[in-house]
Parts: sequence; structure tokens; C-alpha cells
Amino acid sequence: MNTSTQFLVRVWRGAVLVICLGLLAYLLYFHRLQSLLPGFNSSELQTYRAAGSWHNLAANPVNWLFGVPVWLLTAVWHHGPLMTRMVAAGWGLVAGLLFYAIVRLRYSFFVALLGTVLFTTSAGFLHAARLGSGLVLQMGVLALIGAVLAYQRLRQRRVLAGYGLAVLLAICCYIPGLLWFALLGLSLFQSGLRRQLRRTPLTHVLGWSVVTLAGLLPLILAAIHQPHVILTAAGLPGQLPGPLQLAKNLLSTTLTLGVRSHGDPLWGVGHAPLLNTVELGLALIGAYVYLVKQRSARGLFLASSIVLGIVLISLGGPVSYACLVPLVYLFVVSGLNLLLGQWLQVFPRNPIARLAGYGLICAMLTFSVLYQVRSYFVAWPHATATRQAFRLPPPE
Repeated sequence: MNTSTQFLVRVWRGAVLVICLGLLAYLLYFHRLQSLLPGFNSSELQTYRAAGSWHNLAANPVNWLFGVPVWLLTAVWHHGPLMTRMVAAGWGLVAGLLFYAIVRLRYSFFVALLGTVLFTTSAGFLHAARLGSGLVLQMGVLALIGAVLAYQRLRQRRVLAGYGLAVLLAICCYIPGLLWFALLGLSLFQSGLRRQLRRTPLTHVLGWSVVTLAGLLPLILAAIHQPHVILTAAGLPGQLPGPLQLAKNLLSTTLTLGVRSHGDPLWGVGHAPLLNTVELGLALIGAYVYLVKQRSARGLFLASSIVLGIVLISLGGPVSYACLVPLVYLFVVSGLNLLLGQWLQVFPRNPIARLAGYGLICAMLTFSVLYQVRSYFVAWPHATATRQAFRLPPPE
């Protein structure tokens, strides 16, 4: 067997897997982006107009990671709000890859693959990744988690990784509400941060500060002319709700995760929650693993981040459920890993029982995926509230 044949034998499975995943990604995130719904939502048209010129982007640089690609696609390819949905789908792919990379660092390939499929086919993910607005960027909390995990593994290059974290911290300030998640992480891991700062030369500490401030300069300049930009970047509303209304919002936001939503057509059909019964059960098991069994700082960060996201959403600002979806599904993956682990622990050497366990769990997850996909692609587009929310024609 010659060298080229040996190479093909080694890589054909990986190539077939990549092709299949690419086709699946196209069908889920790019297929029928314009024809699935009768028109566009007002938020999509507003995002398209805001990205229409550099003057608009400079005046309000919040969500510039979304606005700049929309401007580029509009300039070189096609004029129309469809470009906002294309960019959202692209960032959705990035979020899916980040999610897989994070769970693969802790779990087996099989668990990571199943967990990523659950996450990327969930209705909450699809609503964010196929909506032409910057809401999908709020899944950037995954970038924070991934950066911390990568920083912990780069023991020999932590000075260089520190510059990467400084850039990421500056970027977080341009995504509504994400700065609070970064500050939460810094507060929970402050002991390790202090030790690292003591070991790092002062010149690099100053360099990290300079890089962060340089990245924040456009936001600072925009806030001087329009102070409300700071509120938007912080994920806060112009006017806070009253205590009673805030309490109602907190309850409604919490129930939306797994019991009953408040009926927003941008995020679901009727009052269906973000998680179905299977996913809710796995998420509760995962919460038990992180918070009771392991009592890890990572689990505390995830739980605190969910509470923080619920509070920010309840305030009525620009923060959406997109920030909660990846956090909740990290708990789902943890629960799935425990379920598989317990089954294999009971039947460690019985191949029939192992296959039966894998088959039952895969069947359960298949029904869960089908429910979420049908909810988004079949039920949601035909709902009356959805058709009313997406009825605006593209601008001439």
C-alpha cells in the first residue's frame, strides 16, 4: 500500500464526518434564512440600518463584532437585511465550535459530541443564531470560559495568554452585559489572579492594562457624545423597573428556562420553555454534580452566571436569553456524562448492557433533538404571534 493510499485510509472517516457536519450546519443555520418567515422583525431592520455606514458604527460601537461583518457583506455582496441573518448564523457556528471545545476538554468525545448536538439543535440556540441581530454575540460567555480554560493549560506562555485575555476583556465591553460575566469570573478566581500578577513582571502588567484601555478607546469616545451607550454596553435599561415588576420579571425569566415562558415570539412557540423535559432533567443532574458532588469553582461560576443572566434579563435591558442558553447546556452535558458514567459503572464488562445503555440514551436524546428542531422549523414559523412579529418587508 503506497503512502497516498495509507493517508486516505487514515483520514477518510474524519473527512466524511466533517462533510456531514458541514451539511448539517448548512441545513440548520443557513438554509431558508429568508423564506422560513414571511418577513423581518423590527430589530433586524434596525440592526441593518445601524450597520449601513461607518458613521453609525463609530457613533455606537456596541455589538461592532456584528455590525462590521454586516457592513462588509452589504458592501461587497448583497444589499438587504438578509445579511444580518447570515452574520448571525456565522457567529452561531463559532459558538457551537467553542461549546464543543470546552466540553471536550472535560469529557469524552462521545459525550462532547452528544452534548454539542443537543446545544446546537436547541430552539434557544436556533432562535439566536438565525435572528438578524446582535443577540447571538451574548453567547460570547463561552469565549470567556474557553479563555480561562486555555489560560490554565498554557503554563509556559501565560504572559502571552495574558495579552489575549486583555483583548478579550476589551471586546466583552462591546457586547451588552458581558462585562458583568467577566467581572464575576475575576472575582471568583481572584486568588489565582493575584498569584499570577505577583509572578508577572511589571512591564507586562502595564502592557496588559494598555492593551485593554486601547481596545476601550472607541467605546469611551462614543460614550462622551452619547452617554446612553454606556448603559447599553453594560446591559442596563434606561429606566429600572419597580420592585414588584422586577420580582415578577425574575420569576418569569426563571420559569422560562424549563417550566413556562412568557410568550415572546422571538424565543419560542407560545409558552414553551427553552428546555424540554429530558434536557431539564439532565440540567438538574448536572447542577447536582457541579454544586453538590464536586463543589468546584467552575460549577459556582456557571451557577452564579445563570443567576446574573436572569437578573440582567429581568431588568429589561438589551440582555437576552442568548447568554443563558450555553450556560444551561453546560449543566446538561454534565448530567449526560454522569448518566452514561453510572450506566457503565454498573455494567463495566457486559457488552450487551453497554450497547443497550448507549442505545436507550441515544434514543432519548434523538427524541429531544427532534422536538427542538420541529419546534423551531415547523411550529414556530406557523404561529400567529411569530407571523405578526416577522411581517416587515425588506427596505427598498
